[in-house]
Amino acid sequence: MIGDDGELYSVGGSILSMHQEQLDLVVVNMAKGRGRAHQLPQSIYKVGRYPGFELTRMFRYPKGTLQIEQREHSILVTCGPNYTVECFDNHEWHLQVSSGDGLYSADLWHRPQGNPLWYGRETPSALTQHSITYGYNWAGPTDGVMCYEGKTIKLRGFGIRERYVAVDSSAAELGAWEDWGFLAFDDLHCSLYDMRYGMKDLSVYDAVTGKHYPEGKLTIEHEDWAFLRELDGFIPTKYHITIELEDGVLQLEAQVCNATTWGVTHKVPDSPVATLTFEHLTGKLTLNDGTIRTLSGGRGSMSVRQWHAYPNILPRELYTDEQLAGEKFQTL
Repeated sequence: MIGDDGELYSVGGSILSMHQEQLDLVVVNMAKGRGRAHQLPQSIYKVGRYPGFELTRMFRYPKGTLQIEQREHSILVTCGPNYTVECFDNHEWHLQVSSGDGLYSADLWHRPQGNPLWYGRETPSALTQHSITYGYNWAGPTDGVMCYEGKTIKLRGFGIRERYVAVDSSAAELGAWEDWGFLAFDDLHCSLYDMRYGMKDLSVYDAVTGKHYPEGKLTIEHEDWAFLRELDGFIPTKYHITIELEDGVLQLEAQVCNATTWGVTHKVPDSPVATLTFEHLTGKLTLNDGTIRTLSGGRGSMSVRQWHAYPNILPRELYTDEQLAGEKFQTL
């Protein structure tokens, strides 16, 4: 989202109920600014230099802290003093998150467009024999205000919300690589999920024609890889996405401007996960009759999960900016 100060912000929050651990978790985070991938001197490698999170907080509460209240025209979900979301029967969401110490809070409205990307709605998706999931992603315009360090900032942009239920999961079994996120334009948006060796789901909504495409052939190409030190792994910094639909072909290109890592341990995870924020998102829809619609107002983000962290046998310059003196190529 863009603030009235001209800055790019990513505002997020989530709640997670963990039955086995008897815990309810709240995660509140905010990212600010843009970065880029930097070519290391005298090296084939690039390093991602992104601002990452400006603020992140995790709160652990005893199971049962998460409360659900049925109201006349909405459902109110709360988890301690840090997270409140009210889900209205017109599909709008009112989200309020707080760091709890007066440093940060956000009050946002999410108004989804078109149709959600469902997975496992009628029949839960069996990613593996024991990993069962169902839920949805739903993209739409988002606006509201954020207070940070005593300053109030008005926000306007686009966002995605997700409801997700999973019974066990193994990133290695799920298959090497996952992409899931949204890409939105002024007159079209899409949510997508791509498991490299498993299922692919997508949902494209054309606001001009009002048509919903719940399926199609999805192809994602990743380019310009850079090492992200916070992740201990590489990320793609450029996406080429092609979706073959019933009425034409949708072609999208996106450039990463920020990358944030996430998980529940605040350490480099066994299966690295990062959320990539896009800028310079362009697209066109070529219809079957040859008509080309150029899309405008592009924005979006993508979360990526790799099945394992890269081993620490990579060149030293990936981890430090210190330049070594002397002969570059030495024998053992």
